Amino acid sequence: MTKAAVVRFFFLVLLLNGLVPRAGFAQEKVRIGVPLFPAVSFPVFVAHEKGFFERNGLKAEIIRINSEPTTYQALISGDIDATSGAPTGLVQSNIQGVPMVSLGCWDNLVSYTMITREKIDDLAQLKGKKIGINRLGGKSSLVLRVMLEDAGLNTTKDVTLLQLGGSQERLAALIRGGIDAAPVDFVFETKMKKLGFHLVTGKKTPFMNGPIVVTVAELKANRNKWVRFVKAYLDATAYVTTNKEGSIGVLRRLMPGDDKESLDHAYEQMRTRATVDLVPPDAAVENLVKMMVYVDKRAASVDRSKLGDYSILRELLAQSKTAPAKK
Repeated sequence: MTKAAVVRFFFLVLLLNGLVPRAGFAQEKVRIGVPLFPAVSFPVFVAHEKGFFERNGLKAEIIRINSEPTTYQALISGDIDATSGAPTGLVQSNIQGVPMVSLGCWDNLVSYTMITREKIDDLAQLKGKKIGINRLGGKSSLVLRVMLEDAGLNTTKDVTLLQLGGSQERLAALIRGGIDAAPVDFVFETKMKKLGFHLVTGKKTPFMNGPIVVTVAELKANRNKWVRFVKAYLDATAYVTTNKEGSIGVLRRLMPGDDKESLDHAYEQMRTRATVDLVPPDAAVENLVKMMVYVDKRAASVDRSKLGDYSILRELLAQSKTAPAKK
C-alpha cells in the first residue's frame, strides 16, 4: 500500500468513527422500574427521550409498576435492573438482609404540598385540624407524618388524620368542609389554586424521594454498565435544569391533557428541586429512615453508610472537574 493510500485509509476510518455513534455498536439493555405516576423519575424519561442513555451505550426499557413492594420484588428477582423513585424499599430490603444501594438521588424533598381551606403560613398552624389521607400506613400518610413532625406537630395528639381514600375523595371532603387540609403532589398545585384552595408554601422537608436503586450484587457484577447509567442520569438531570423547552416536551407526554400553566409550574418545581450532583443531603436520608421506623422499628439501627454507594458519582464528578473545557 502506498503512503498516499495509507493516508486515505486512516482518513476514512476517522471519518466513519466521527459519523457513527459509538453507542450504536453494542448497546446494553437496562430495565428500569418507575412508579405509575412518574414525575419522581423524570430524569429517566429525559435520558431515554433525549438520547443520553443511547450515547452511553445503553438501551433503556422503562417499566411502570403500581407499588413499591412489587417494584422491589421485581428488582430482587432480576425482572428489572434498577428502580428510580421508589425509596422505601431501599431501607426495607437492607433490614431484611438483601443488600441494595442508591447510586444517586436527583429529588431530595417531600413531593407533597399541603392544601387547605383557610390560608395559613406554616404547617404548625394545622394544630387541632382534620387532615385527609389515603390510608394509615400508606406511603403518603407516612411522608405526611415526617412533614408534620418536622413542623413540630405530634400526629397522634395535635391533628386528626382521616382515612378517605384517593385524591378524588379527599378533594370532595375538602370542598364540603369535612376536612381542613390534605396533601397533594406538587405537580397539582396549579389546579388546586384554581379550585380556590390555599397552598402552604413554607420550608420543604428534606426527604430522599427519587433514588436510583440497584442490588449490591448487580453493581459488583456490572459496574461498567452502571458507570454509564449514572453518567447518562447526571447529564439528564443537568438538562432538566437548563433546558426548559426540551424538558416540557417530555413532561407533556407524561402528563397529557395538562394545560401550559400546569406544565410550566411542574417544570419549574422540578428545576428548583433538582440535586444536580445526585448526592442526597444527610437530612434527606435521615428522614427516609425515620419514615421507615414508623413501619419497622429495626430501621432505626440500619447502617446509613450502606444505603448509598456514591463511588461512581465521585469518579464522574472528579473527571468533569479535571477534563479540559470544551471549545
